[in-house]
Amino acid sequence: MSYAGRVAARPSRPRRRYAAAPVAALAVGLVVAACGGDEGDAPGGDELSAEGPLTIAWYGSDARNAAVQEVVDIFGGQNPDLVIETQPTTFDGHWDRLSVQASANNLPCVPAMQSRYQTRYEDRGSLMPLEGLIEDGTIDVSGIPEEVVESNRNADGHIYSIPYGIWYEGAVLNLPALESAGVEAPDAGNDWSGYVDWAIAAQPDLGDSFALASQGGSITQFQMWALSQGEDLFADDAAGFSKETLVAWYELWLGAIESGATPPPEIAAEFAGVPTSESMMAVGLTLVSATGDNNASDMQITLDQNGLGAVSMALAPTGGKPQVVGANSWAISENCTNVAAAAEFINFFISSSEGAFILQTQTGLPPATAVAEEMLASADVADSIKERIALYNEILAAGGYVDIWPDGTQALVGQFTTSWEEVMFGQTAPDAAADAFITQVETALSGF
Repeated sequence: MSYAGRVAARPSRPRRRYAAAPVAALAVGLVVAACGGDEGDAPGGDELSAEGPLTIAWYGSDARNAAVQEVVDIFGGQNPDLVIETQPTTFDGHWDRLSVQASANNLPCVPAMQSRYQTRYEDRGSLMPLEGLIEDGTIDVSGIPEEVVESNRNADGHIYSIPYGIWYEGAVLNLPALESAGVEAPDAGNDWSGYVDWAIAAQPDLGDSFALASQGGSITQFQMWALSQGEDLFADDAAGFSKETLVAWYELWLGAIESGATPPPEIAAEFAGVPTSESMMAVGLTLVSATGDNNASDMQITLDQNGLGAVSMALAPTGGKPQVVGANSWAISENCTNVAAAAEFINFFISSSEGAFILQTQTGLPPATAVAEEMLASADVADSIKERIALYNEILAAGGYVDIWPDGTQALVGQFTTSWEEVMFGQTAPDAAADAFITQVETALSGF
């Protein structure tokens, strides 16, 4: 039957949010209440089509895409009779392309998903339910803690995505450069207000570098600020934060700019939209910033090339409140004609130690516990990567949660950046900008 027809008839889904519990080793156990549902439409291994090429699409920087391609090539070498077509691109380009392809019912067999974007394709019938393939072992997730797999279960009862990389939001610090300047690193227990206070105090000792990269236009870092205030981005069908919290965020970063602790608007505009490997942090212009932990590898490549220091991850500035965790995942499209090869590829990618050592966590931490433990034990894995795995353990033990965004909210990423830029350049007052953005959130959640 058509999944599109079935899903379209279903009422809008509630937001999914999964708390994490303390665990051992990689500590990837996420406590989930899985939704039960009709699994009759989920195919099993004896029903799989095996015709045509295997098309795989994913996103990342040039370095990350090259690493993923190398892993794909190894899989291709093990399957010489299989025609493999790949579609790597940038993060934004990936979603733009998938949107067009989904409208034409022409998604690649294996499209990369992400926890903040996947709901759109799940709810609109573009992806194949996978729990039947999981249950009969066609897709072997036995190496991944059950709770991690279950964290991707949709409100309709189906699992559409298998994690291949786990990531979390965090602060990034160039500790060697700070030490060289005689400046102590900020307290990891701070919220963003504490980081700005630190930056203002540290700036006189930093010469031509800026203490802190402004986070005013980052919706993910605003979420950290909202969490520190006991709020969040979304609350079912409404904004999960108050107007006062957003106004305070704008004013915090305006104050940081005025103090000279973050780059002025004209410099910030020059770096807007550049890849992580070309960001202000990567080229040594700023010494503290924030990003998803898997982006730290791209920053480090550039820092190494220019001898500008090293990136260390720290907790996101939530003032000790729980932090968000995300996942990059593989899915199988509903229109795929070579499901057998798609399932085999997913098995290989999530369980291959060889692949994990090539990727070096550029796509996120490996979700398979045994693979992560092998990286922890290896002398060939950088200490910075091992530290990020350890920090991930800490985040989850403290109650971090998988943050899966509702459908329709993805455009808010760009809208939030635009809102901040209007405030930063004095085109809109913080109060008016906050009103406008909250309206955009409510519109996105309403489905209109």
